[in-house]
Amino acid sequence: MNTTEQKNTRPCTASILATAVLTLTATVGTGVTSASAHGLGSPSETDFAAPDQVSEIEFPTTISHRGGADVYPEESMEGFTASARDGFLPEMDIQFLEDGTPVLIHDDTADRTLNGVSGPIRDLSLEEWDSATIKHPQGGEPAETVTLDEALDELGGEVVMVPEIKPGATSAEVDQVLDVFDERGLTDSLIVQSFDFEAAKTIADRGYTSLYLTGSTLPTESFDEIAAAGIEWVGPSKNLPTRDLRRLDKAGFHVAPYTLGTAKDGHRLPGWIDGYFTDDAWTN
Repeated sequence: MNTTEQKNTRPCTASILATAVLTLTATVGTGVTSASAHGLGSPSETDFAAPDQVSEIEFPTTISHRGGADVYPEESMEGFTASARDGFLPEMDIQFLEDGTPVLIHDDTADRTLNGVSGPIRDLSLEEWDSATIKHPQGGEPAETVTLDEALDELGGEVVMVPEIKPGATSAEVDQVLDVFDERGLTDSLIVQSFDFEAAKTIADRGYTSLYLTGSTLPTESFDEIAAAGIEWVGPSKNLPTRDLRRLDKAGFHVAPYTLGTAKDGHRLPGWIDGYFTDDAWTN
């Protein structure tokens, strides 16, 4: 079966969403609210509660890490779409296949999250990628893999998305991804992340809202250097001491720590935090 034929066998988004609604239930006693309780499957199911422009984000904002990796198959269309419908910003990671196609997966290897393929993502063909499925975190039905183009076809310009260009991307690959965003006119509806300072600078230079990901210590660059690069958001580890989070906030950055277990953990953060990444945006 060639790549085109295989693509055409994929279920439509409506079918995928129907499956997601059936498999995710409400557990009131634990505070988990199902996607269906938030409106999936309702007459307004084509509406997204998440903002469609960065300028419309209300703080603190909830960023659904990898599309809600503790609730939905990691980096799946089901997770991205459910997140957007329920008002959360879907976050995803960009890696590259053998032929340079940008695809959405966190790890640089397939083994942890995918069925049917193994080894480095950069060694996979597009046909192999399309034939793989994403494991479900709770043992449910696996999901289809997603390319960057497929996610943008579904959500681009409809909601604010938070893509990360993963470490290891070349400067040409960073430009390749930004060119895709340019072609689709997504400047106002993306927060683009990177752990690489030079990439974060390029993202800002190209006119996108740039989020510089850092670790459990303050970045090696000075606050003035980060600001001069046009970077507006900083995403430190949740383990960064509160006093240092506050220093970033007072320096004028939007601060969004990663990665909290649930939204309930996010609600415990100081009020001056502008956002947070969580694997389960629904448990509050």
